[in-house]
Amino acid sequence: MTPLSWDPTPGAHIYVDESTAGDYLLMGAVVASADAPQMRSVMRGLLLPGSRSLHMRKEQKRAATILGTVVGLGPNVAIFRVSRTTPALDARRATVHALAELACQLRADRVVFDTIDSMSARDRAWVIEGVHLAGEPTPPFGYHHQRRHEEPLLWIPDAVGWAWARGGQHRRAVERICYLVDL
Repeated sequence: MTPLSWDPTPGAHIYVDESTAGDYLLMGAVVASADAPQMRSVMRGLLLPGSRSLHMRKEQKRAATILGTVVGLGPNVAIFRVSRTTPALDARRATVHALAELACQLRADRVVFDTIDSMSARDRAWVIEGVHLAGEPTPPFGYHHQRRHEEPLLWIPDAVGWAWARGGQHRRAVERICYLVDL
């Protein structure tokens, strides 16, 4: 895996999802704001008739096509990994802290989390804590939660996290757009 050149393009958006299959993974897909509309359109083009969103758990037969499309779009994806032996809330907190620090470093404009109703309030508090750890008094970016059917770019971290957790050919398919951070 080649480390990414994290070009701090002002105004980048970060789309966030988690994977709990094995180690705890929090993926942040970094997308230039100017590229977001076209990327949304491409991702929507992957939907099957009657589907509102894409979730890799249900898309294993189309994995190669979906992963190829995601990689072709060229996002940079940070994967924050915590050992499966760490309690889930502790793992989420550590990874959200690290993500918030990355968002500060990249001068991101916004961070969008896939909604997990039971985690939203905690995520907001942990973003603030992570921003403070980065030396910022307040978040220099907007952050909120959206449901996966509302924001197609949330399907990118879902696909990458699924591929990473599965390993083998799936992980190899996405490695070149990923940067792994062990916490």
